[in-house]
Amino acid sequence: MRLLSRALVLGTLLACGAPTELPQPLDGIWKLDSASAGEPPRTMTLTQRGTTISGTGSANGVDVPMPLAITGTYSPSTRVSPPLVALIFTAENGGGMTAQYSATLQGDRIVGSVIYYGITAVPQPGTLSFVRQ
Repeated sequence: MRLLSRALVLGTLLACGAPTELPQPLDGIWKLDSASAGEPPRTMTLTQRGTTISGTGSANGVDVPMPLAITGTYSPSTRVSPPLVALIFTAENGGGMTAQYSATLQGDRIVGSVIYYGITAVPQPGTLSFVRQ
């Protein structure tokens, strides 16, 4: 019985000391690196769990910063494709989708194309990149 108790205590101590989750490729704070016309987030904080991405950001509104909710997916690299990132920026005030972003993860940069909604009557294409802080 003593041996079993010691094994349980040792197993519990080892399990408690282990990290619960490893950092993922998109976890962290990202700063706008470059953008064509449009209103992308100036900074965004992303959290990745498996292939699912969630986050927050803030774009320039008319008078005040416009908070954004961010959702998306991550696809790891393959022999024929770099890591792919797909994000949707949505106004947190219920204003709907403001942009759809398709990009690649290139080290500490996310680089790709974006389609902005609501700027004009017709969706506006552009380019967008972020760098890890």
